Amino acid sequence: MKNILILILFTSFSIGTWAQSGTITGTVIDAESGEEIIGASVIIKGTTNGASTDVFGNFTFKAMEGSHTIVASFIGYQTASKTINITAGTKQTLSFSLLIDAQELEAVEIVAKANKESAQVLMVERKNADVMLQSIGAEEMSVKGISDVEGAMTQISGVTKVNGKGLFVRGLGDRYNNATMNGLPIPSTNPDLKMIPLSIFPSDIVKNISVSKTASPELYGDFAGANVDIKLKDYPDDPFFTIGVSGSYNTQATFQDFKTQPDGQFEGLGFTGNGREMPSNGVPPIIGGEQGGYETSWSPTVNKVPMAINFNAAGGKFWNIGNEGGFGFVASIAHNNKYEHLSGKYAAYNAQASPTVDYQRDQWIYSTNTSALANMTFKINNRHKININNIFVNESFNSVDENFGYHRDFDQENLFIRRNTYLQNTIWVAQLTGDHSFLDNDRLKLTWGVSRSQTGSQEPDRKQLLFDGKGPNVNLFTLNPIDNHRYWGDMNEVEYGAKGELSYGFGTFNTHNDTYRSTIKIGYQGKAKNRDFEWYQTGIYGSGANGIDSNNPNGQINKWLQDGTLEYRPYEVADTYFNAQMDIHAFYTGYDYEIIPSKLKMNIGVRTEIGRQYVKYRLRQDALDAPFRENTYETAEFLPSANFKYSLNDKSNFRLAASKTITRPGMREIIPFEYQSVAGGESIIGNPNLKNSENYNLDLKYEIFPNSGEIFSIGAFGKFLDNPIERVTKPAAGTLYTYENVGSAVVAGVEVEFQKNVGNIINNGNPMLDKLSVGFNGTLMYSRMRIGDNVSTVVTNRERELQGASPYILNANMGYNQEWFGGNINSIFTIAYTTFGDRLYASGSYGAGDIYEKSFGTLDFIIRNKIKDNLSLNISAKNLLNPSIERYQEFEGGVIKPISSYKRGAEFSIGLSYTF
Repeated sequence: MKNILILILFTSFSIGTWAQSGTITGTVIDAESGEEIIGASVIIKGTTNGASTDVFGNFTFKAMEGSHTIVASFIGYQTASKTINITAGTKQTLSFSLLIDAQELEAVEIVAKANKESAQVLMVERKNADVMLQSIGAEEMSVKGISDVEGAMTQISGVTKVNGKGLFVRGLGDRYNNATMNGLPIPSTNPDLKMIPLSIFPSDIVKNISVSKTASPELYGDFAGANVDIKLKDYPDDPFFTIGVSGSYNTQATFQDFKTQPDGQFEGLGFTGNGREMPSNGVPPIIGGEQGGYETSWSPTVNKVPMAINFNAAGGKFWNIGNEGGFGFVASIAHNNKYEHLSGKYAAYNAQASPTVDYQRDQWIYSTNTSALANMTFKINNRHKININNIFVNESFNSVDENFGYHRDFDQENLFIRRNTYLQNTIWVAQLTGDHSFLDNDRLKLTWGVSRSQTGSQEPDRKQLLFDGKGPNVNLFTLNPIDNHRYWGDMNEVEYGAKGELSYGFGTFNTHNDTYRSTIKIGYQGKAKNRDFEWYQTGIYGSGANGIDSNNPNGQINKWLQDGTLEYRPYEVADTYFNAQMDIHAFYTGYDYEIIPSKLKMNIGVRTEIGRQYVKYRLRQDALDAPFRENTYETAEFLPSANFKYSLNDKSNFRLAASKTITRPGMREIIPFEYQSVAGGESIIGNPNLKNSENYNLDLKYEIFPNSGEIFSIGAFGKFLDNPIERVTKPAAGTLYTYENVGSAVVAGVEVEFQKNVGNIINNGNPMLDKLSVGFNGTLMYSRMRIGDNVSTVVTNRERELQGASPYILNANMGYNQEWFGGNINSIFTIAYTTFGDRLYASGSYGAGDIYEKSFGTLDFIIRNKIKDNLSLNISAKNLLNPSIERYQEFEGGVIKPISSYKRGAEFSIGLSYTF
């Protein structure tokens, strides 16, 4: 593989040197004011070869050898031209100063739709923003081979992904982060997470992702890590229709034996159909029916895995209506699938470092993601626009999980456990939004929006069996009906959202920045969420279940069910239904003011959030017909924020931000439902008595934007968390976790971000360096959690790091842009690497030490090829290092024990798409 990559790079660079062309680059400015002219046309006279200037007034394009006249023009300015000679492999730099054309109209209004997918445009938006902001657009996601929003987030400084726990921002996990879509709330499809898993959104439907690590009045106050706003694609300037197909190969799964249980009707596409439905009475008949009343099988199937095949199609168009109006739409549909085989170890220990569980673990996971997008824009005129956004996403995971080894409670050296889990998550979001401007220079603005989001998470017919060995002629454990079981879980959630903001500008209008010296904003945001969750489980009970083949147990189990050796016995407990609700009404006021025009600006405000959380439940020990318990928690929070920006010059800023935010408990954390991942594994139960925690945040940052798309920034941050929510160990017979408000925590760190064109660093005229860019972002972090003495938890260390907080995080990338054959082919080569320091995964209890996730690095290589503006050929090699993902636990005396380890395998893919 190494030789193949070298050959690809060598061939690409060699072909590039054969192309007999040079580069023309430069700037276009206003001759009178010296300001950059955005969107000016720069072309070779008599041809269409050229470029438009970017937001910095810069342009660059290729030209063949010879003498050329270069023409620069823009509406309202006199045309200028220069003649130059181009030599192959060289770069010519030009500067145009355009004079205003006095014969033009007195006023020209140019209305254009900004390309919010471009890294350059987003960088300018970040530079000009009143608050600290980081964004990543569709173009950058494509170049780096990022397939979903979660992958894009890991490119942001201070962000890491912890497997099974979602994203951590500056050491703060799921409950400390918040997600919105087009500024409106979206609920989570995963019942265990407060924030929607961002991996559910494929990058194909995303315009850009905006990440705010500091608070401002218009953002929901329920975050201390980051607020992530996903902006969906909307209508295009030019009509298009694109279709694509790709295939991927995983070194640990593809073309190898793969265990699965495809019991549903359409599970290959990610939908179960009627295949895993629970019988109407919950308990199947013992006599009659080959499956004992159930249509699904206890036996897995083994097949050779093919390459994963992915499809996508998208299109859009805009129609002009009258002089200023129009209608546009964009629609897309995509289907992706993946095969994974994870093989490794899993263990658990007591305080004396003796194993209670020691398994060899294998997981075979087949996953799918299907998405559909249909967005429409009604442009009434240049000041009034209405959008309708619709998105549907379905993801599924079909896994076979096998664990073999020692289990102390069963007194077994060769316990064999197999569990088949099918999980299907769906989300449908419908939004109606509007943007309106009034008075001269848009002095008065109104934005509004309403939304309805419906999510579902179903776990139909999960099946688990326990044997005293592997292979034929082993015995089935049947003394406890919860060991061998079938389980159905169903979560449904509906959330309504609304927003409205009115802003008014005071003072003189600044034509250069399109802003007023001061602006006041008043707004409202609200959301109402309702979640229902119910589950049912039936187990197998009996005696004499001896002599069975663990690899194919279905026929024997059905025979025993029919002859009475075994019987289904419902697991009758009280906590099988829960209802949780959350309502938030927020009112905010914000004030922007240029204290020193074009130099010092402040953004201050206060936000009032009135919250209500309600949960209806029974505890497991309650009687089956006991009345439901009810808990209601109502709060009114006042959340001030202040942001200051000082512009040292046109290309550098100094920023300061301070705020107070809160952390509301997630719905899973307040629902007292006990869930165990696998026999002998940990169990988790919610706590309906949780309260909000308070967060105090301070940020400092210095940033420089040297050239288009470039940045250097360094910042420091600090946070104090009062009464934070943590997962803690609950006294119980087994390993049982719950959530409590505990003590206090401090987080502090330094972040550095760098993105630069090498040609601007080493300015020696070498054209290859102009095509090379490098970037990295890094975070050094300190965190300390102090658990108060009044907290009834049995953790070993009452003072430690925060869960998920790494002492360092590093993302680095290098890109090379190559054109050949007269610019008919454009290729972008990208190498990306990310790593982090050892981080706390879970706190230890009963004298056992804390559990850490060991550091590892990930290396990806991506090639994006565009051929004649229509055809794209993309190649990627991800997780090339294929590191071992390991967790370990510390004990007294410096003893370290392995908890788990596995590898994901390297993944190679190739994709082809065509745009009509």
